[in-house]
Amino acid sequence: MKSIIFLIMLSSFVNASYMSAKELYDKKNYRDAIREAKASTLEYSNPKLHLIWAKSAQSLGLVKESMSAYERVAILDEKNVESRLALIKIYKETKRSELSKELSGELQNYSLTPEQRSSLELLRSVDINSLKLKATLSIGHDTNVNISALADELDAYYSQSGNVGELSTLFTRVNASASYINELQERGGWYLRAGLKLYYQNNSDAALYNLFVAGVDAGVGYSGSGYSTETLVGLNKVNYLDTSLLNESKIVSKVNITLSQNIISNLYVKYAKRAYNDVKYKALGDSYYGLGAGVYYVLNKNYIYANSKYEMFSSDQENHPLFIDKKTLTFSLGANYSLSDWLVAKVDYKYRLGNYDDRKDLGDANSEKRADNYNQFELKLSHYFMSNYELFISDKYSTNSSNYVPADYKKNVAMFGISINY
Repeated sequence: MKSIIFLIMLSSFVNASYMSAKELYDKKNYRDAIREAKASTLEYSNPKLHLIWAKSAQSLGLVKESMSAYERVAILDEKNVESRLALIKIYKETKRSELSKELSGELQNYSLTPEQRSSLELLRSVDINSLKLKATLSIGHDTNVNISALADELDAYYSQSGNVGELSTLFTRVNASASYINELQERGGWYLRAGLKLYYQNNSDAALYNLFVAGVDAGVGYSGSGYSTETLVGLNKVNYLDTSLLNESKIVSKVNITLSQNIISNLYVKYAKRAYNDVKYKALGDSYYGLGAGVYYVLNKNYIYANSKYEMFSSDQENHPLFIDKKTLTFSLGANYSLSDWLVAKVDYKYRLGNYDDRKDLGDANSEKRADNYNQFELKLSHYFMSNYELFISDKYSTNSSNYVPADYKKNVAMFGISINY
């Protein structure tokens, strides 16, 4: 019984030592906070104590002492991002470039795209690796690769039989992207960015719907204290329906802002023009304007996000096919969470509302205008190994509810694959 009482008293004493150091730090009495932390030898296994110690020493300009304390925090609590970000800054300021580079690599979130990862490093003011790469190889099954309504529904709508409905297929997919940044100054200020993306899907049972997309973009940006802004011009080329289908040219301006150490917001405006190459599709050419906003909360390999965008599409020709002119409003929510040291789960939801200038029933001037409601759910489980390799399985289910029957469909895509990140 005496032993239990002693342990309870000892526990209270240990907690009080940390709390005393914290109270002194909160009062900006940094020297006494350090003195209290040093005296709390029974609580040296508590990373919170060393964090108070580190921040107090940093506030007093004691670089070596704060660096040592932050390093102790990183050892005792491997998931403490605050200590690692502080160490990256200290290593950089004290010319320990190799240590800064190594620690920066540990904070990579490979669920983000190469462009997002390099932007995150710009905002966190750490030494960035100039080139970010990601390549993914996957196999999967698509229940509706041609994005079609059911054959029976099409027969009833067109009052004729023999319409082709959903086509299901196995596929292989290769997806690669790269983002390069060249900072024109040592830290902050102007920089150049260039990006590349390649996407190819080969369908085993529906070759007509094989898809190839290649895109490049480049531009200039400026990185300040807690924000970055850039303007990029780009070109995308799409091969689809067994032809060189279209070219898309675009210009995008973005602003990324850090609201706190882990919360990042972004805004963008976009203009794009799509020109179809094949004479059969020339009349589908259009232009569109878009603007969007979002927010990310990023903590090591975990993050949650929410974003929205508004887009307006308009035909480039006076006489054009139906359903070119439209407006869409899209909302997306998602989370990436480490379930364990070896398993990461990602959940995404997207909703898009589409309003068209044309009416749903062809040739009926009295019918209501076409309107679509698109919902998409995705679950992905990933296992990261060898630092920058990802093994994953995913399932994406989408449905489009439309008062225009041919656009009313359901679709499910299941995949298994591997990604390599640098």
